[in-house]
Amino acid sequence: MNHTGKHMLRAMLWLLGAEILCLILAFSLAILPDHPAVRIIGLLFGITAHILILGSCAQRAAAEDVIIYRTSKVKTKIGKILLIAAVLMLPSYITYLVLNLNPDSVLMLNLFPLLNAPFIRIYQFLTGSKEPFSAVSSAARALMALPPLITGTAYAVGYYSRYLPAVAALDARSNRT
Repeated sequence: MNHTGKHMLRAMLWLLGAEILCLILAFSLAILPDHPAVRIIGLLFGITAHILILGSCAQRAAAEDVIIYRTSKVKTKIGKILLIAAVLMLPSYITYLVLNLNPDSVLMLNLFPLLNAPFIRIYQFLTGSKEPFSAVSSAARALMALPPLITGTAYAVGYYSRYLPAVAALDARSNRT
């Protein structure tokens, strides 16, 4: 397996772990009273946990790439990181596509947030108590496509927040000698 494939596989496993953790968090907060403050806290905790887990995964990948850069002076191309970020968003967009292809399925409307656990509170807010998905407004449907962008952004920002400063420091050291 090549280096990018290794990073992608690791990122997908971390994504699965983040989904499971956010699902546990959502179920744990569901036992509390249905109050707007509880919903906001659940929303913030879920998304923050998701961002931190994927950012941490990306920083580990960046640390490995810095070691490669230190030994071979080969920089990681931005396309590889954007590819990994796009692949991480793919499961959410596949489930969103299935939901749009089956807009009258109440099962899919209830299953979709569970399969996108970090954003479960956002989706509950956007869909309200409307069932099936065809009853949800087109503006809310469009907004439902945005949360998975957080996944890709968290990975890319996490990666480059570690990789770019480390490469710049290595370049500065090599220029001084």
